[in-house]
Amino acid sequence: MMEYSAGFTSEGWFQNEINIVLPLKIKGLSKSEILERIIEQNLFQLRSESSIKKRFQMVYRRSETFNGELSKLYIDGSRLDQKALLLYSYLKCYRLPYEFFNEVILYNYRNSKLIIQNIDVEYFIERKEGESEKVAGWRPETKKRLRSSILMFFRESGMLKEEKVDTYQINPLHMSNQLKTYAKEQDPLLYLLCELR
Repeated sequence: MMEYSAGFTSEGWFQNEINIVLPLKIKGLSKSEILERIIEQNLFQLRSESSIKKRFQMVYRRSETFNGELSKLYIDGSRLDQKALLLYSYLKCYRLPYEFFNEVILYNYRNSKLIIQNIDVEYFIERKEGESEKVAGWRPETKKRLRSSILMFFRESGMLKEEKVDTYQINPLHMSNQLKTYAKEQDPLLYLLCELR
């Protein structure tokens, strides 16, 4: 099981960056070769080399959650497939959002409660504080960023849609049959993302 980490609070959706990194990986470039090309051509369009390197570490880590077949499904897939796979990469890298998906979103959906409220996020974080000394030790500002980062990723993917202030509707992710078939046969987490219909 992954360790709890608040590192995802500095994560972004990074769709453009993943779109740059995955084809270079498929071409067989090494991690250092990809970084060199990104820096030389400023493909991430950032102002400093240090900010490129920092973002690259996060993007590359997320890209590592895709095997060759998933990388190809991402590159050749629709925008909706890409959104589902970006959420998948986020959940594969970070324990807290993964548990939020399982313990709050999926739980509510399976029990026909099709909304999430900010209070659900608050209760979830409080429960995790009781289960983990590490989470309990995080500063209040960190916990505030955790909440907004978790919600941001689920909103960007389309799984949560803001209905009104502090209230989000749970929506199914739309995926191609090809991606659903892969998920059913190869990847339990990706298949869980298909469960919302």
